[in-house]
Amino acid sequence: MEKTVNKENQEFYEDLVKSVEDDFETRRKERLYLERQWELNMNFLVGNQYCDIGSKGDIVGEKSEFFWQKRDVFNHIAPIIETRMAKFANLSPVLAVRPKSDDDSDVQSADLAEKLLSYVVEKEELLSTVKKVTEWSETCGTGFYKIVWNNDGGNVVGNVDGKTVYEGEAEVLAVSPFEIFPDNLMAGGVENCGSIIHAKAVPVAEVRRKYGIDVKGEKINVFNLAKTGSGYARESKKTLDNAVVVIEKYELPTDGYPNGRLITVASGKLLYYGELPYLNGKNGSRTYPFVKQECVKTAGCFFGISTIERLIPVQRAYNAVRNRKQEFLNRLSMGVMTVEDGSVDVDDLAEEGLSPGKILVYRQGGKAPELMNEFTMPAEFKEEEENLINEFVRISGVADATSSSTRSLLTSGTALEILVEQDNERMASSAEVIRRCFLNMAKQILRLYAQFSAGIKAVRVNSASGKYATYYIGKSAFTSDDVYLENENELLYNRRQKKEMIINLYKNGLLTDEDGKVRQETKEKLLTLLGYKDLDFRKGASRLHEQKAQNENEKIRKLGLDIEEIDDDAIHIDEHTRYILSEYAELSGEEKARLFAHLKAHKERLKILSAEKNGEKAAENIR
Repeated sequence: MEKTVNKENQEFYEDLVKSVEDDFETRRKERLYLERQWELNMNFLVGNQYCDIGSKGDIVGEKSEFFWQKRDVFNHIAPIIETRMAKFANLSPVLAVRPKSDDDSDVQSADLAEKLLSYVVEKEELLSTVKKVTEWSETCGTGFYKIVWNNDGGNVVGNVDGKTVYEGEAEVLAVSPFEIFPDNLMAGGVENCGSIIHAKAVPVAEVRRKYGIDVKGEKINVFNLAKTGSGYARESKKTLDNAVVVIEKYELPTDGYPNGRLITVASGKLLYYGELPYLNGKNGSRTYPFVKQECVKTAGCFFGISTIERLIPVQRAYNAVRNRKQEFLNRLSMGVMTVEDGSVDVDDLAEEGLSPGKILVYRQGGKAPELMNEFTMPAEFKEEEENLINEFVRISGVADATSSSTRSLLTSGTALEILVEQDNERMASSAEVIRRCFLNMAKQILRLYAQFSAGIKAVRVNSASGKYATYYIGKSAFTSDDVYLENENELLYNRRQKKEMIINLYKNGLLTDEDGKVRQETKEKLLTLLGYKDLDFRKGASRLHEQKAQNENEKIRKLGLDIEEIDDDAIHIDEHTRYILSEYAELSGEEKARLFAHLKAHKERLKILSAEKNGEKAAENIR
């Protein structure tokens, strides 16, 4: 990889910079119509709902036809999106790593990889990043995750030539759709693009710090990334002063460039040129560091659409109905008066209206002013308002189960729960997209650690006992990147359903052993799943016994080991037996003898303890 421009190839680099900037400008103009829709969605979300996309492609305000027309906003879009976001906040994907094989070493490596993922999820506040990307996808239809390696992250490992050296760690960034430019807007996914541009407005100081190159700053629109005054940006929009647009062009591997290319330019200068930096694809291939999240997928399109886009026509109609209804009510309360021309002072009447006790003086012989015949509110207003509210529900999949109209139809708490479950099912597909993105991120994270990590990394995560424990993870832990989601979609199976399922499993005897008893380690896991972890009097001791037995296996195999007083014999028997079976073909005669002797000692002590326990029970029965 080359980070500096070679003077001998100056002409090549100049042409390269120009081609990247021209390509970016072409993609930006081709995508302007999508950006305007995204901006319109953002306006409607915050309540600026009297606007539309003008004939020139700008967001323009809508003017009222008459001065007396009411233009209030009755924003139903914001609470709908807030409700969807609140439901998505219940998602908490649990990542697990499938071992490469049944070998005990691979099983332990997969367990350490899971610990690393737990560490990254907590340290990088990954759920917070997911929330930011979900906000983009819910508003604009699409959001992106960018998974990169930060050389300045992690713990300090030393000092070289006066510069601090860090161990480095993976980092996940939330990226807005305004910054991503695919080579084909009709590509279905990230993997279907030949190249992707990530462009962002960056202060010149940041460019100098990161690349060591000085560039000239300007005022840049942070949305459409155009220079203000260029015909594409306006001063009224959000801008960044003394900034440049940094363009990163990612190209997939080709015959000419088998490792792909990453070209970074800004303000006519080449900042970086080299191969794709990350082995983040399947089987060690190089690919894009992006994961795309869509609200509603559109067939044959790179960018998805937002629920807001579907709700805008309904919101416009709803605002119109409510405002016309309010105007009608004003007419009912204020009245509409008819006067004979020249019979009264019309200006005075228009200015002061009909205040209580007002004396109307009219011309002698003229016709006295009078109110128009009374009229009543048409029933069509109420019907249309209810129809539009129902339309909001049908389109968004979000219903207010506490509304008066809903309560009148439901007579039990169970019916309300069923209604909530139906709403969740409608959003389950969007929730599953979020979970799959979480999974894809985890795979790329493990691949980055496999590529860049060196030596031993100490990670501190919450253990099964509820306390933080430190694990030391080396490169051998990354033998498998087969990550999967261990838990179900929370919008399909809520907490009540999970508890009922566990209770039914227990009642049907599926959680008991051959003696009809629930093992202690199973009890601990069940209490955790039911949300009553504090009731576990052993405080996760079973998991600690499992870890101790796993750590003993190699020592027993090589040197032999005596059992200890604190050992839980049943758990140790299971763990040692599993290890012997998984490594049986590789064990020598001496190694088998050591393992069998240790296993026999556990079994004999367990037999003695069981006999003593049965004797105590018999004595109690006699008493």
